[in-house]
Amino acid sequence: MTGELSRTSAFSYECKACNRCCRDKKIQLNPYELARLAFALELPVVELIERFTMDGVHLQQRPKGTCVFLGPRGCSVHRHRPLVCRLYPLGRIVNPEGERFVPVQPHPRSEGIHGEHGRVADYLVDQGAAPFMAAADAYYALYLQLADLAADAAADIDRMELLDLDATVVADCKRRGVAPPATLEERVQHHVAVLVARCDSTQRS
Repeated sequence: MTGELSRTSAFSYECKACNRCCRDKKIQLNPYELARLAFALELPVVELIERFTMDGVHLQQRPKGTCVFLGPRGCSVHRHRPLVCRLYPLGRIVNPEGERFVPVQPHPRSEGIHGEHGRVADYLVDQGAAPFMAAADAYYALYLQLADLAADAAADIDRMELLDLDATVVADCKRRGVAPPATLEERVQHHVAVLVARCDSTQRS
């Protein structure tokens, strides 16, 4: 399959759990995905970053290129796996022109079966991608705003404040004297709002 796809394009994929797609991939994480993985492993985000990422935003790989979370029975964090893993064998591109999907080159010995028995939209539902895409879009918009700031102004935003959404939201709610949002998805919106407010304050100062 080649070319760009939309949500209405014919597409299906049947994973055969051969685990070959979990090798030699650079998996980038946003704050929502870091928080999901931290929740799955019952760890603070800062410890997850230290133990399982290379630089705070990319998952570690083992010496032979396998994902740090690939176990004998497959993905050990499958329920909380990042968006890029959920979308495989598709990639999602979002820019000011809109959203599109592109096929990802599979492992040459992948056992997964490609087809056209549904639509891209059906596959996204099957993979539970909606909250991950919503978070990705929210952080993409935020990062565009950060990119517009002068370098010294952007530096005023602490790196862990940006990466650790849960700690940032809890601290902000404590300061305001309100209860933190109940769900992680609601906390994403609160986290982005806190950082947008910080950007606005920085730009005005």
